[in-house]
Amino acid sequence: MAVNPQHQPVNATIALVRRSSIAQVEEGTELAPKFDAAGLITCVTTAAESGELLMVGAMNAEALTLTIQTGEVHYWSRSRQVLWHKGATSGLIQKVVEMRIDDDQDAVWLRVQVQAGAKSPPASCHVGYRSCFYRTVNAETGALRFVENSKTFDPQVVYGDAPNPTQL
Repeated sequence: MAVNPQHQPVNATIALVRRSSIAQVEEGTELAPKFDAAGLITCVTTAAESGELLMVGAMNAEALTLTIQTGEVHYWSRSRQVLWHKGATSGLIQKVVEMRIDDDQDAVWLRVQVQAGAKSPPASCHVGYRSCFYRTVNAETGALRFVENSKTFDPQVVYGDAPNPTQL
C-alpha cells in the first residue's frame, strides 16, 4: 500500500479477503493476511527516511484496517489487550509512507515518518529512545550494550501517570 504523500486518510472501505489458494496469497493482488491463533499479525516498523528499525508490534484485523484507512499506525497492544493508535498519548504519531506485506502475507512492514510530540522530538520507544532497539546483545556473553547513548525524551514528561506497558 502506498499512502499519498500528504498522509491524508484514504476513507475507503477495506476488505480483508479470505485466503483461497497459494497463488492468490503469493502472486495475487488481494490483501489476504494470515493472522495467528491469537488473531494477530507481526508488524515491523522502520523509519522511511533512514531505514532504521523503530519497533516490532502486532496488529489485529481492526488495527490493520484502521492503519490503511487513516494512514496512521494502529497496533494491538498484547500487554494491555487493547487497540492502540500509536502516538495518541504521546503525540508521536507514525504516519505511513508505505505498507508492504510479505510473500505469504503473515507479516507487515511499515515505512513511517514519526511526528514530533508536543513534549518530544520524533521517537518510537515508550522508554524514551528513538528506536525500541536501543541495545545490542554480545554474542559471547549475552550482555547488553546501549547503542543509543541518550534518550530522545523523558517518558515521565511525555506519558505522565500512564501505566508502563512493559510486563514482567
